[in-house]
Amino acid sequence: MKTKTLMVIFIGNMALNFLMTGCVTVDRLYPEKQFFVLNAFRNEKPSPSKSDAVLKIQRFRVSSRFEGKCFVYRQGDLNYESDFYNEFLISPGVMIAEEVNKWLTQSGLFQHVISSSSLIEPTFYLEGVVSTLYGDYRSNHSPEAVLEVQFFLVRNVSARPVVVFEKTYRQETALKEKSPAALAEGWSRSLEHILSQFESNLKTCELKGGKTY
Repeated sequence: MKTKTLMVIFIGNMALNFLMTGCVTVDRLYPEKQFFVLNAFRNEKPSPSKSDAVLKIQRFRVSSRFEGKCFVYRQGDLNYESDFYNEFLISPGVMIAEEVNKWLTQSGLFQHVISSSSLIEPTFYLEGVVSTLYGDYRSNHSPEAVLEVQFFLVRNVSARPVVVFEKTYRQETALKEKSPAALAEGWSRSLEHILSQFESNLKTCELKGGKTY
């Protein structure tokens, strides 16, 4: 009887050790979550402001297909996958609006560029819609970071706000490799290209300040 009892204890300890070892092994099988941001860098030095206009950046809306923080990969014409382990640090709409704010502040096109939470009365509002934000992985040999943004520049007129500029920009950037880090880098380069084009287009607009009626 004593021998059976010792045998049961021995088997129990072995099972416990196996389960504990198994748990550690299973945990290591799951990859750690990684968080990424987008950074749009200007090649030119910041320009001094030549305008008295104030621009307020509204929060950018993102298509419901891509508004979550998880990275989205396009695997086929109708097949998309979200990546739970690789995601944006903050929501993409907020992050892209912050990058646009930083870019236009350094452009010199406006005297001030303020966020949507500011109480300052602006001359213009800028609204944006991010309609496409995914990694195009349909081809293993040529993955791309795809970004599409629509901008609305609205003059703040009390009687009826007027859209003075509207355009949609789409940029597909080839990736060095098929990885989350390369994808975040590709989206950043796509955003740089889009903002550079947008800035050039804004230079043709009438961006003076003054009273709004």
